[in-house]
Amino acid sequence: TLRHCSTLTSLTLNLRLNGIQDGGAAVLATLQAAPSLTFLALCLEVCKIGDSGAQALAQLKNAPALTALSLNLRSNLIGDEGAAAFAELRHAPLLKSFSLSLEFNRIGPSGVQALAALKDAPALTALHLNLRVNELGDGGTAALAALKDAPRLSVLHLNLRVNKIRDHGAVALAALRHAPALKTLILSLEFNKIGDAGAEALAMLKEAPLLETLRLNLELNTIGDAGKAALATLKDAALKDVAVNL
Repeated sequence: TLRHCSTLTSLTLNLRLNGIQDGGAAVLATLQAAPSLTFLALCLEVCKIGDSGAQALAQLKNAPALTALSLNLRSNLIGDEGAAAFAELRHAPLLKSFSLSLEFNRIGPSGVQALAALKDAPALTALHLNLRVNELGDGGTAALAALKDAPRLSVLHLNLRVNKIRDHGAVALAALRHAPALKTLILSLEFNKIGDAGAEALAMLKEAPLLETLRLNLELNTIGDAGKAALATLKDAALKDVAVNL
């Protein structure tokens, strides 16, 4: 019934630890019909939602006034098909801020490759993707480098902890330095297998033309002295806020 409320502009629902499953997710997707809804946050952690439920939630792209969307789907049963469905949210015409948490699901390289299409969202300025503890590997991580082509993206946070990322993936992420509008970049890459080559590449992120804030979380990787030396040069970069955690 909330979808029929013409004056509803902001809605936060916390349904964590409920067994709503795919059917419940489909019901929540009917919020796309709320005519004035601009902000929507759904906490759906541990709700036994699979790919079908994710595909239903992706229909929120049709919400006519939506500018900010937060979907917390931690610890569900979503795989590559469900992840790919969320790329459809790039068609939400007014969406400026999108936060998507898929940590502790079943996302692999093909799902992340599809998600990278969010770069084509016409109004998107802030994106937070939490993919912690999935199965991205270097292939999936490299696909996310395509976000450098998002024309208006100014804030990007990628949480990629525990995803078997090696140097190849880290080198690919360094291409984010070519993002034309990026001002804040946070990369959480803890508990991976990144070495010196990856660290040296990530140090090149200081070259991003408009970047002001850079945070690199690299604890528990395999970075040696050469990589640490390269990262140390970030303190001399013309950035307002730099933090590197090793």
